[in-house]
Amino acid sequence: PIFIILFGMIFFGIGGGLTYRQMVIQRNNIQVQGEVIAYTPNCDDDGCSYHSVVSYQTKDGIPITYMSSFSSSPPAHEIGETVTVFYSPDNPEDAFIKGEGIIFRIVFMIVGGVIILVGFVFFSFNIRNSILSEEE
Repeated sequence: PIFIILFGMIFFGIGGGLTYRQMVIQRNNIQVQGEVIAYTPNCDDDGCSYHSVVSYQTKDGIPITYMSSFSSSPPAHEIGETVTVFYSPDNPEDAFIKGEGIIFRIVFMIVGGVIILVGFVFFSFNIRNSILSEEE
């Protein structure tokens, strides 16, 4: 049971760590509005998913085109949709769209939490059974 709990903690930790990293990046980066101008397909035997391509301007007025590192099917955004973009002040092409990867992070945290809960249930049953066997 302890290995199940540790396994769950790893999953939960990955989701929590990625969420924390996203919050830190948002705090340290510059926020601007961008427009989804296209999709880039990513196709394999299972079908296609789509990366959003966003155009935005830095605070200095430099135009940047960014392709999201996350893909989804159907596309996460409509062409022409306004999205919030965070970019690095040191490298304006190092960017991400607000909310990217949130489902991935939430799934990791939920799966980790469920695994931890199952581990604790098994652990409590083992303790209960060992106490009952000692009483006999």
